[in-house]
Amino acid sequence: MPKPIARLAAIAVCCGVVLGGPVSTAFASPPPSPTSSPTAAVSDGATVPLPKMRTWTWVVADADTGAVLAGRDWKWPLPPASTMKTLTALTLVDRLQLDSEYRVGKADSEAEGSRVGVKADSTYKVSDLFNGMLMPSGNDAATALASAYGGMDRTTEAMNAEAQRLGAEQTVVKNTSGLDEPGQTSSAYDLTLIMRESLKDPELRRMYLQHDVQFPAEEPADPNEERRSIKIWTENRLILNYHEGALAGKTGFTSQAGRTFVGAMERDGRTLIVALMRSAESTKRAVTRVFDWAFTNYDNLEPVDQLVDPGPEPEVDAQPAVTYGEGGTSNLAQISPDAVASATSESRPTPLLIAFVLAAIAGAIIWRRRVVAAANQRRRVRPKRDSTSMNLDLRDRDKSSTS
Repeated sequence: MPKPIARLAAIAVCCGVVLGGPVSTAFASPPPSPTSSPTAAVSDGATVPLPKMRTWTWVVADADTGAVLAGRDWKWPLPPASTMKTLTALTLVDRLQLDSEYRVGKADSEAEGSRVGVKADSTYKVSDLFNGMLMPSGNDAATALASAYGGMDRTTEAMNAEAQRLGAEQTVVKNTSGLDEPGQTSSAYDLTLIMRESLKDPELRRMYLQHDVQFPAEEPADPNEERRSIKIWTENRLILNYHEGALAGKTGFTSQAGRTFVGAMERDGRTLIVALMRSAESTKRAVTRVFDWAFTNYDNLEPVDQLVDPGPEPEVDAQPAVTYGEGGTSNLAQISPDAVASATSESRPTPLLIAFVLAAIAGAIIWRRRVVAAANQRRRVRPKRDSTSMNLDLRDRDKSSTS
C-alpha cells in the first residue's frame, strides 16, 4: 500500500476508534466462585444430571427460602443488557409518584437501542414510563425515568446503593437501560437477588404480569383533539404465551452481553427464580428447561448455596416527576437537564473532539492532493525523447537481448 494511502487508512481507523469506541470487550475467565458440579446432589446421596445449558452462567433459586438449587458460575460479573431494568424499576418504584407526569425531553426520546416511542415535548405518567421500560424494553422510557427522578447521575447513584443493600456485589450501574457501557456489570446471582426483592412489591408484580397495555401516543398539536394510544406487549414470552405459573421476567440482549434473562415462576405453592447470562440459545427454551428440571427434582435437591438477605429498606418518600423550565431550571434543587445523560452503549464524542478529527481528515486530504499535484508537475517538466533516440534505445535493447 502506498504510504499516503496507508497514512489515510491509519487516520480513518483512529477516527473510528475515537468516535465509535471499542467494537467488543474481552471477558476474563470466571473468577473463583461457587460452582455446582455436573450433577446436582440429592438427599439420598445420589445425583441427578443438570439440564443441558448453552450459556456461560446461570442459577435457579427458591424465592422464599433463598436456597440456590443449582447453576454454573452464578457470581461471574458480566454485562447485564436490559435485565438491568429490573434494578431501575425496583429503585424508582418507591421513589417516584406513579401518577405524576413527566414531559419527555429530546435526549430521552433519542436514547439508543430499543424504544417504546416516547415523543419529545409530550407528557406521560410515570406509570406509563414503567410499562414502556419493562414490557417492550424501551431504552427511551428508561432514560426518561432517570430524567424524571432528577438525572442519570442521581438515578444510578440510587441504583448502586440499592444493589449494595441487596448484597448484589457484582452489580455496577452506569445507566438505567442496561446498554453496554464500560464497567457496567451484574451476575446471575445478583439478578436473582433483585428479582427476589421485586416480587415483594405488589406494584412491580402487577407490572410484570401484564400481557399488553395501551401506551399513550404523541400529544396532538390541537389541545381539543383526543390523544391516541397504541398497544404494547411484553417481551417476556413466558407471559406473552400464557405459560402456566409465570410471575415475572425480563429479557435482555446486546452485542457484548448476548442473551440474558431473569424471571420467576410458581408451581405447587413454590416460587423459583431463574437467571442466565450470555446464552447462546433461545432464552425461552433454556429458561423453561431449568424451571421444569427444578420443579421436578425440588423435593430431593440439596442446596448448593444461599441467597443473602437484604439490608433494611431505606426510608424514602415518593416524589413527583421532575419538571424542567426555561433555562434548565427544575423543581428539584441542584438538578438540571444538562446533567441528564442519555443511556448509550458508549460515551458520545464532544464537539471539540469531532472538530479535531474532521480537521485531521481534512489536513490529510489536502496533504495527499499536494503530493499528487507535485508528482504530476514533475511528469510535465520531464524532457521529451525524440524518435531518433527512441530508435537507438530499441536497437541497443535488441542487441543486449541477443547477446
